[in-house]
Amino acid sequence: MNQPFYLGVDLGGTQLRMAVVNERGDLASEVLSVATGREFRPQDFTREVGRLGRELQLTSEGMEVVALGVGTPGVIVEQTITQSDNLPLLNGANLRALASLALDIPIAVENDARCFALAEARYGAGRGSRSMCGLTLGTGVGCGVIIGGEIYRGANSAAGEVYRIPLRGFHLEHFLSGPGVVRSYLAAGGRLPEGIALVDGALISELAREGNESARAAWGAFAEHLHFACECLISVLDPELIVVGGSIAQSRDLFGPQLDRRFQGRPTRIAYARLGTAAGVIGAAALNIRS
Repeated sequence: MNQPFYLGVDLGGTQLRMAVVNERGDLASEVLSVATGREFRPQDFTREVGRLGRELQLTSEGMEVVALGVGTPGVIVEQTITQSDNLPLLNGANLRALASLALDIPIAVENDARCFALAEARYGAGRGSRSMCGLTLGTGVGCGVIIGGEIYRGANSAAGEVYRIPLRGFHLEHFLSGPGVVRSYLAAGGRLPEGIALVDGALISELAREGNESARAAWGAFAEHLHFACECLISVLDPELIVVGGSIAQSRDLFGPQLDRRFQGRPTRIAYARLGTAAGVIGAAALNIRS
């Protein structure tokens, strides 16, 4: 039998990305993408999955594609997307049924943070661990729990939804996110630079590296909030490893040393993601790959 290959879809609020992955978790094609956004509709999803999937199959001649996995923001209940703020027109849509209209192969659907965690557990920073939590930090905060090499979903498919942990009158995501870094910067007395259209975590990183004290204080606060999130995970799950990824992980030079000091000598290790932007499509494809 020929080696099987798998399609992975990483569906996000700004783009849908798709690629072919082999059974070892390696990309076997280029990653194709198309814009999404708040007006992205169920019929758009079906059309683009079919179009990109056929294009990848044509350019991957000789590869036997046997299944498709989809990672998406929101809570997934029986293959249906719910609570997705960035893709509101897809709320209530059964993504497996929509994808099956375009491609006649087995299809699995899961939350994108869980796909990230699965990819890192099997093929990245968590390889070899039996229990791992993957935190993905960016515009928001997501988390996937991996036990015995498989995703742990919980009784109501809500395991790992750390973004809503209450903290000082807000959800944890209010603090532990790119917008949260900006809020901490302003709370520390920072001023918004003139002529800058986009103020985000990346800008606060630049200011901190230039020595701006308010920006440094913001990243110090971020490290403490990340420490709090990790302690919550450890208290409930006691994982071997917590893998931190997402766009904010690129600023780990600003918060990592402080977090490392907090965990010095602790049995649970903190590591950083290794698969980069490919983790989403790899993890989605891995939904159909036996560990």
